[in-house]
Amino acid sequence: MGQEQEHTAFDPEQTRQWSEALEELYQEFRSRSRAALKEYDEEDVHQARVSARKLLTLLQVLDPDEQTGLYRPIKQAQKRFGRVRDADVLIGEFKGLRKQAKSEGRDAEATLFKRMAKLEKEERRGQRKKLSRKLPKIVNKRLDRQWQAFLDESLPELAAEADVRGSLRELRDDYRKRRHFYQVTAEREGPHSDAALDALHQVRIAAKRCRYTAEAAAFALDDKQLQVAERFKGIQKQLGEVNDRHVRIQIAEEYGPEALDADEESWQAFRNRLDEELRAALAEVGEL
Repeated sequence: MGQEQEHTAFDPEQTRQWSEALEELYQEFRSRSRAALKEYDEEDVHQARVSARKLLTLLQVLDPDEQTGLYRPIKQAQKRFGRVRDADVLIGEFKGLRKQAKSEGRDAEATLFKRMAKLEKEERRGQRKKLSRKLPKIVNKRLDRQWQAFLDESLPELAAEADVRGSLRELRDDYRKRRHFYQVTAEREGPHSDAALDALHQVRIAAKRCRYTAEAAAFALDDKQLQVAERFKGIQKQLGEVNDRHVRIQIAEEYGPEALDADEESWQAFRNRLDEELRAALAEVGEL
Protein backbone atom coordinates (compact mmCIF):
# COMPACT_ATOMS: atom_id res chain seq x y z
CA MET A 1 0.00 0.00 0.00
CA GLY A 2 2.84 2.36 0.95
CA GLN A 3 4.57 1.66 -2.36
CA GLU A 4 1.42 2.58 -4.28
CA GLN A 5 1.18 5.88 -2.40
CA GLU A 6 4.83 6.62 -3.15
CA HIS A 7 4.22 5.93 -6.83
CA THR A 8 1.23 8.26 -7.04
CA ALA A 9 2.62 11.01 -4.77
CA PHE A 10 2.78 14.38 -6.48
CA ASP A 11 6.27 15.59 -7.33
CA PRO A 12 6.35 19.38 -7.87
CA GLU A 13 9.55 19.18 -9.95
CA GLN A 14 8.13 16.47 -12.14
CA THR A 15 4.93 18.45 -12.64
CA ARG A 16 6.95 21.56 -13.48
CA GLN A 17 8.93 19.70 -16.15
CA TRP A 18 5.79 18.35 -17.77
CA SER A 19 4.07 21.73 -17.55
CA GLU A 20 6.94 23.58 -19.20
CA ALA A 21 7.27 21.03 -22.01
CA LEU A 22 3.53 20.99 -22.68
CA GLU A 23 3.00 24.75 -22.44
CA GLU A 24 5.86 25.49 -24.84
CA LEU A 25 4.34 23.14 -27.41
CA TYR A 26 0.81 24.45 -26.91
CA GLN A 27 1.84 28.09 -27.33
CA GLU A 28 3.77 27.18 -30.49
CA PHE A 29 0.71 25.30 -31.76
CA ARG A 30 -1.60 28.26 -31.04
CA SER A 31 0.64 30.96 -32.51
CA ARG A 32 1.39 28.92 -35.63
CA SER A 33 -2.31 28.10 -36.03
CA ARG A 34 -3.25 31.78 -36.01
CA ALA A 35 -0.45 32.68 -38.41
CA ALA A 36 -1.26 29.83 -40.78
CA LEU A 37 -4.84 31.00 -41.19
CA LYS A 38 -3.75 34.48 -42.27
CA GLU A 39 -1.63 33.64 -45.29
CA TYR A 40 -1.27 29.84 -45.28
CA ASP A 41 2.49 30.26 -44.98
CA GLU A 42 4.05 26.85 -45.61
CA GLU A 43 6.35 26.99 -42.59
CA ASP A 44 3.52 28.03 -40.26
CA VAL A 45 1.36 25.16 -41.52
CA HIS A 46 4.26 22.76 -41.11
CA GLN A 47 5.15 23.89 -37.59
CA ALA A 48 1.50 23.92 -36.49
CA ARG A 49 1.26 20.31 -37.59
CA VAL A 50 4.55 19.34 -35.92
CA SER A 51 3.68 20.98 -32.59
CA ALA A 52 0.24 19.35 -32.66
CA ARG A 53 1.82 15.96 -33.29
CA LYS A 54 4.22 16.41 -30.37
CA LEU A 55 1.38 17.50 -28.10
CA LEU A 56 -0.55 14.39 -29.07
CA THR A 57 2.51 12.28 -28.31
CA LEU A 58 2.78 13.62 -24.77
CA LEU A 59 -0.97 13.44 -24.18
CA GLN A 60 -0.90 9.75 -25.11
CA VAL A 61 1.70 9.18 -22.41
CA LEU A 62 -0.04 11.32 -19.79
CA ASP A 63 -3.66 10.62 -20.60
CA PRO A 64 -3.95 7.28 -22.44
CA ASP A 65 -7.65 7.00 -21.56
CA GLU A 66 -8.33 10.52 -22.94
CA GLN A 67 -9.97 11.71 -19.73
CA THR A 68 -9.08 15.34 -20.37
CA GLY A 69 -10.85 15.53 -23.75
CA LEU A 70 -7.88 17.37 -25.28
CA TYR A 71 -6.63 14.66 -27.61
CA ARG A 72 -9.57 14.71 -30.01
CA PRO A 73 -9.65 18.46 -30.89
CA ILE A 74 -5.86 18.66 -31.27
CA LYS A 75 -5.93 15.54 -33.46
CA GLN A 76 -8.64 17.11 -35.62
CA ALA A 77 -6.53 20.23 -36.03
CA GLN A 78 -3.46 18.17 -36.85
CA LYS A 79 -5.36 16.37 -39.62
CA ARG A 80 -6.54 19.63 -41.13
CA PHE A 81 -3.00 21.04 -41.13
CA GLY A 82 -1.69 17.72 -42.41
CA ARG A 83 -3.83 17.78 -45.53
CA VAL A 84 -2.65 21.27 -46.44
CA ARG A 85 0.95 20.39 -45.59
CA ASP A 86 0.88 17.24 -47.72
CA ALA A 87 -0.29 19.28 -50.69
CA ASP A 88 2.42 21.91 -50.04
CA VAL A 89 5.08 19.21 -50.04
CA LEU A 90 3.79 17.51 -53.18
CA ILE A 91 3.59 20.78 -55.12
CA GLY A 92 7.20 21.59 -54.21
CA GLU A 93 8.28 18.07 -55.05
CA PHE A 94 6.55 18.03 -58.44
CA LYS A 95 8.03 21.42 -59.32
CA GLY A 96 11.51 20.17 -58.45
CA LEU A 97 11.03 16.97 -60.44
CA ARG A 98 9.78 18.96 -63.40
CA LYS A 99 12.85 21.18 -63.32
CA GLN A 100 15.16 18.16 -63.07
CA ALA A 101 13.43 16.33 -65.94
CA LYS A 102 13.57 19.47 -68.07
CA SER A 103 17.32 19.90 -67.45
CA GLU A 104 17.93 16.26 -68.43
CA GLY A 105 15.98 16.54 -71.68
CA ARG A 106 12.96 14.50 -70.55
CA ASP A 107 10.42 17.05 -71.77
CA ALA A 108 7.39 14.72 -71.79
CA GLU A 109 8.05 13.77 -68.17
CA ALA A 110 8.54 17.43 -67.23
CA THR A 111 5.14 18.23 -68.72
CA LEU A 112 3.47 15.49 -66.67
CA PHE A 113 5.01 16.76 -63.43
CA LYS A 114 3.85 20.28 -64.31
CA ARG A 115 0.29 19.01 -64.72
CA MET A 116 0.49 17.05 -61.46
CA ALA A 117 1.61 20.20 -59.65
CA LYS A 118 -1.32 22.11 -61.14
CA LEU A 119 -3.83 19.48 -60.04
CA GLU A 120 -2.29 19.37 -56.58
CA LYS A 121 -2.66 23.16 -56.32
CA GLU A 122 -6.38 22.69 -56.89
CA GLU A 123 -6.43 20.09 -54.12
CA ARG A 124 -4.57 22.46 -51.81
CA ARG A 125 -7.02 25.26 -52.54
CA GLY A 126 -9.85 23.06 -51.35
CA GLN A 127 -7.97 21.93 -48.24
CA ARG A 128 -7.11 25.53 -47.34
CA LYS A 129 -10.80 26.48 -47.53
CA LYS A 130 -11.66 23.58 -45.21
CA LEU A 131 -8.90 24.63 -42.83
CA SER A 132 -10.24 28.20 -42.69
CA ARG A 133 -13.77 26.98 -42.13
CA LYS A 134 -13.15 24.22 -39.60
CA LEU A 135 -10.09 25.22 -37.57
CA PRO A 136 -11.69 28.18 -35.72
CA LYS A 137 -14.37 25.78 -34.47
CA ILE A 138 -11.67 23.51 -33.03
CA VAL A 139 -8.82 25.76 -31.89
CA ASN A 140 -10.27 28.72 -30.03
CA LYS A 141 -10.64 30.33 -26.60
CA ARG A 142 -12.73 27.41 -25.43
CA LEU A 143 -9.83 25.06 -26.11
CA ASP A 144 -7.50 27.53 -24.34
CA ARG A 145 -9.67 27.38 -21.22
CA GLN A 146 -9.78 23.60 -21.40
CA TRP A 147 -6.01 23.53 -21.76
CA GLN A 148 -5.45 25.82 -18.77
CA ALA A 149 -7.77 23.73 -16.62
CA PHE A 150 -5.78 20.65 -17.63
CA LEU A 151 -2.51 22.28 -16.53
CA ASP A 152 -3.93 23.60 -13.26
CA GLU A 153 -6.13 20.71 -12.18
CA SER A 154 -5.33 17.43 -13.95
CA LEU A 155 -1.61 17.58 -14.70
CA PRO A 156 -0.14 16.96 -11.21
CA GLU A 157 -1.96 13.65 -10.82
CA LEU A 158 -1.40 12.58 -14.42
CA ALA A 159 2.32 13.45 -14.23
CA ALA A 160 2.66 11.37 -11.05
CA GLU A 161 1.12 8.39 -12.83
CA ALA A 162 2.94 8.84 -16.16
CA ASP A 163 5.34 6.10 -17.21
CA VAL A 164 7.41 7.46 -20.09
CA ARG A 165 9.81 4.53 -20.10
CA GLY A 166 6.95 2.05 -20.12
CA SER A 167 5.23 3.92 -22.96
CA LEU A 168 8.45 3.91 -24.96
CA ARG A 169 8.88 0.17 -24.39
CA GLU A 170 5.35 -0.45 -25.66
CA LEU A 171 6.01 1.67 -28.74
CA ARG A 172 9.22 -0.22 -29.46
CA ASP A 173 7.35 -3.50 -29.12
CA ASP A 174 4.76 -2.20 -31.56
CA TYR A 175 7.55 -1.21 -33.95
CA ARG A 176 9.02 -4.73 -33.80
CA LYS A 177 5.62 -6.29 -34.49
CA ARG A 178 5.03 -4.05 -37.50
CA ARG A 179 8.54 -4.77 -38.76
CA HIS A 180 7.90 -8.51 -38.52
CA PHE A 181 4.57 -8.16 -40.34
CA TYR A 182 6.30 -6.21 -43.11
CA GLN A 183 9.03 -8.84 -43.45
CA VAL A 184 6.46 -11.63 -43.70
CA THR A 185 4.36 -9.64 -46.19
CA ALA A 186 7.37 -8.74 -48.34
CA GLU A 187 8.43 -12.39 -48.45
CA ARG A 188 4.94 -13.58 -49.33
CA GLU A 189 3.79 -10.80 -51.70
CA GLY A 190 7.11 -9.39 -52.88
CA PRO A 191 8.88 -6.27 -51.54
CA HIS A 192 7.46 -4.07 -54.33
CA SER A 193 3.84 -5.11 -53.83
CA ASP A 194 1.30 -2.60 -52.54
CA ALA A 195 0.70 -4.83 -49.51
CA ALA A 196 4.39 -4.83 -48.58
CA LEU A 197 4.77 -1.10 -49.21
CA ASP A 198 1.72 -0.34 -47.08
CA ALA A 199 3.15 -2.55 -44.30
CA LEU A 200 6.48 -0.73 -44.60
CA HIS A 201 4.65 2.58 -44.24
CA GLN A 202 3.23 1.29 -40.95
CA VAL A 203 6.79 0.51 -39.84
CA ARG A 204 7.68 4.13 -40.59
CA ILE A 205 4.72 5.39 -38.56
CA ALA A 206 5.77 3.20 -35.62
CA ALA A 207 9.35 4.51 -35.86
CA LYS A 208 8.01 8.08 -35.93
CA ARG A 209 6.00 7.47 -32.75
CA CYS A 210 9.08 6.12 -30.98
CA ARG A 211 11.15 9.09 -32.10
CA TYR A 212 8.61 11.75 -31.15
CA THR A 213 7.93 10.20 -27.76
CA ALA A 214 11.64 10.09 -26.91
CA GLU A 215 12.17 13.66 -28.14
CA ALA A 216 9.08 15.22 -26.57
CA ALA A 217 9.60 13.54 -23.17
CA ALA A 218 13.40 13.82 -23.17
CA PHE A 219 13.37 15.32 -19.67
CA ALA A 220 12.09 12.00 -18.28
CA LEU A 221 14.61 9.72 -20.05
CA ASP A 222 18.28 8.88 -19.67
CA ASP A 223 20.97 9.18 -22.35
CA LYS A 224 20.68 5.55 -23.42
CA GLN A 225 16.95 5.88 -23.98
CA LEU A 226 17.43 9.15 -25.85
CA GLN A 227 19.59 7.28 -28.37
CA VAL A 228 16.34 5.62 -29.42
CA ALA A 229 15.23 8.92 -30.95
CA GLU A 230 18.34 9.17 -33.14
CA ARG A 231 18.05 5.57 -34.31
CA PHE A 232 14.41 5.91 -35.23
CA LYS A 233 15.00 9.28 -36.85
CA GLY A 234 17.35 7.56 -39.31
CA ILE A 235 14.86 4.78 -39.99
CA GLN A 236 12.05 7.30 -40.47
CA LYS A 237 14.12 9.23 -43.00
CA GLN A 238 15.02 6.13 -45.02
CA LEU A 239 11.47 4.86 -45.11
CA GLY A 240 10.23 8.36 -45.87
CA GLU A 241 12.14 8.25 -49.16
CA VAL A 242 10.39 5.00 -50.05
CA ASN A 243 6.98 6.30 -49.02
CA ASP A 244 7.43 9.53 -51.01
CA ARG A 245 8.06 7.53 -54.18
CA HIS A 246 5.17 5.19 -53.48
CA VAL A 247 2.82 8.14 -52.90
CA ARG A 248 4.06 9.69 -56.14
CA ILE A 249 3.00 6.56 -58.02
CA GLN A 250 -0.35 6.42 -56.23
CA ILE A 251 -1.13 10.04 -57.11
CA ALA A 252 -0.10 9.55 -60.73
CA GLU A 253 -2.36 6.48 -60.94
CA GLU A 254 -5.19 8.34 -59.23
CA TYR A 255 -5.04 11.13 -61.78
CA GLY A 256 -4.38 8.74 -64.66
CA PRO A 257 -3.21 9.49 -68.22
CA GLU A 258 -6.46 11.20 -69.22
CA ALA A 259 -6.40 13.84 -66.47
CA LEU A 260 -2.71 14.40 -67.20
CA ASP A 261 -3.33 14.51 -70.96
CA ALA A 262 -0.62 11.90 -71.62
CA ASP A 263 -0.43 9.62 -74.64
CA GLU A 264 0.19 5.90 -74.08
CA GLU A 265 3.92 6.03 -74.85
CA SER A 266 4.62 9.00 -72.57
CA TRP A 267 2.50 7.55 -69.79
CA GLN A 268 4.23 4.17 -69.89
CA ALA A 269 7.68 5.73 -69.89
CA PHE A 270 6.65 7.95 -66.98
CA ARG A 271 5.29 5.04 -64.95
CA ASN A 272 8.35 2.91 -65.66
CA ARG A 273 10.62 5.64 -64.39
CA LEU A 274 8.56 6.10 -61.23
CA ASP A 275 8.77 2.35 -60.59
CA GLU A 276 12.54 2.40 -61.07
CA GLU A 277 12.92 5.24 -58.58
CA LEU A 278 10.82 3.35 -56.02
CA ARG A 279 12.94 0.23 -56.44
CA ALA A 280 16.12 2.29 -56.02
CA ALA A 281 14.82 3.79 -52.78
CA LEU A 282 13.89 0.36 -51.46
CA ALA A 283 17.37 -0.92 -52.28
CA GLU A 284 18.84 1.83 -50.06
CA VAL A 285 16.90 0.73 -46.97
CA GLY A 286 19.26 -0.71 -44.39
CA GLU A 287 18.55 -2.85 -41.38
CA LEU A 288 15.28 -2.00 -39.71
